Amino acid sequence: MNSPRQASSAAGQRSRRCQVGGFSLIEVGLVLLILVLAIWLAVDLLGRIQQRQRCDRFIADLREFAAAFQSYAQQHKAGLPADSGDAALPAGMEDLLKDTHWRQGSPFGGTYRWMAPDPAGSGHGRSGAILLTAFVPSLPLTLSRRDLLYIDAKIDDNNPATGRFRTGFNGWPVYLVSENR
Repeated sequence: MNSPRQASSAAGQRSRRCQVGGFSLIEVGLVLLILVLAIWLAVDLLGRIQQRQRCDRFIADLREFAAAFQSYAQQHKAGLPADSGDAALPAGMEDLLKDTHWRQGSPFGGTYRWMAPDPAGSGHGRSGAILLTAFVPSLPLTLSRRDLLYIDAKIDDNNPATGRFRTGFNGWPVYLVSENR
């Protein structure tokens, strides 16, 4: 038979082993909290990266469209083409815009539209403008204020109220084809 001293010594060893080998509920909770925060930050970062990619594609589209309209103006002494309806290619621009995203719309939804130059110089001036509109319910515009500021900072004067890239009707973006304001 074990002596009382041996029994208490064996019980003490068992309790010490249990304390050393396990994790407390607080430790497990803290690890789970750190994992959840890391996943949340990764998802947020991925979302921001995807949003920036959409902005960069939109910027590339605007530059490509502006170059096509400027090419048209150089080819035709009469200047830039007349207005177009939503998503319609302006007359004479079919070849210049056929391999672009003009008909598919922007990465933010909406449809592109061409607004011809105004000889009087009011509104969009003598340069003509590429507009992004959301008149089609199946193509809602998901461009945020943060996106507009990012785009404007990359291609213009960092102020969506002025410059070559600006907001127009309903806060929708307008991009002037040339530097003439």
